[in-house]
Parts: sequence; C-alpha cells; structure tokens
Amino acid sequence: MSRKYNAKQTKEDIITTAVKLFKEKGFEKTSMQDIANTLGISKGGIYHHFKSKEEIIDIVRENQANSIEDRLKQWRETIVASSAREELTAILEKNTTDQQAHALDETFSTQMASPDFIVSMMKRSIDSSAPAFADIIKKGVEDGSITTEYPDECAEVFFLLINIWCDPAIFQADPEKLFRRLKFVQAMMKSMGADIVSDRVIDETAQLLEKLYPESQGQQK
Repeated sequence: MSRKYNAKQTKEDIITTAVKLFKEKGFEKTSMQDIANTLGISKGGIYHHFKSKEEIIDIVRENQANSIEDRLKQWRETIVASSAREELTAILEKNTTDQQAHALDETFSTQMASPDFIVSMMKRSIDSSAPAFADIIKKGVEDGSITTEYPDECAEVFFLLINIWCDPAIFQADPEKLFRRLKFVQAMMKSMGADIVSDRVIDETAQLLEKLYPESQGQQK
C-alpha cells in the first residue's frame, strides 16, 4: 500500500532540501531540477508547491526572521543587565557571535543584487526587528540609561543603516570604509542618547561582513 501523500510534509522537505543545496552550491547554481533530483520527485512536484526558487528563498527568509525573533526572546531570558542600555548592548553582541543566527547569511548574500530583495529586507527591518528593539529603548528611557526622544525612529534608522548601508554587497566598501561606517553608526546612536553599540559589536560585525563579501575588499565607490 502506497504511503499517503502529505502536502505539508512535502513542502517542508522541499524547503529543507533547497536550503541544503543553496548552502552547498550557492543559490544561483542551484536549479529546481537539482532540488527535485535530490528529493527523488519530479520537477513538476516542486512547481506544484512553489512557482520558483525565488519563492522558496522568500519563505526561508521569512522563517529565518521568525527564528531570530524567537532567539531574541531567548537571549533576553539569559542576559543579566542592570539597565536596558546594557541589555541592548548584550543583545547586539550575542547576535554577532551566534552562529545559528547567521547560518544562512551566505545563502542570502547572493540575493543582494536584487532590488526586490533589498526592499524586502528594509521592510522586514522596520516591521519586524525595529519594534522589539524600540520597546527596549523605551525601557531605557524609563530607567534613565537611554535619553533619546525618538525611540522608534532610533530603532528604525539603526536597522536600516546596519542591514543596508553597512552591507558591502549593497553599498560597496573596503574594510577601512566599512569600519568607518560602523563607527559612524556607533557615534550617531550615542549622540541620540542611545549609547548601545560597543567596540566589540563593531569589530565582530566588520569581520562577519568581510567574511561574507571578501570580493568587496580593496574596492570602493
């Protein structure tokens, strides 16, 4: 007797297999046929669930965003801080060193040439990441460790600058220029009364981005 078809499980298997291949071969070099062959199903079986591999990676990106939100909650439960400012700095430091949080960075980096992908990143930063960050900033205003009058705007601009402006795949930069951009973000946040970006965050973020985009080294616009 044949096994009953499970559409939900098949979709999950397609996504899992696609991510594995994206990591191994790169997004651009992975075809829908590759995914089908690895799974042992027809290419039509893939298209029954997904229109394209771009749709698959969109879902992967959404899942990753949700995973990061869950991880933020876990970090907050383990961080011991005397103020909201210290808590935010600790969160940023954890984010730069958490390998799982950046497991798909190399896969997503190949999409940075796509305007649609960049716009979706900007929107996700504002809609998903910034609100949780802003809530902690507001707690910092309450406990006196942060003095900004613009907690929501501080959070939004911070994520736009870190995720977009400081990404060498979008705004090309050599290591020195990238470091100066990160130092600017640090100084800007401090001037706004939210001194939350430590030197450790800057160093580790720069190293992470240089590892992702080694071809950007030595090149400037």
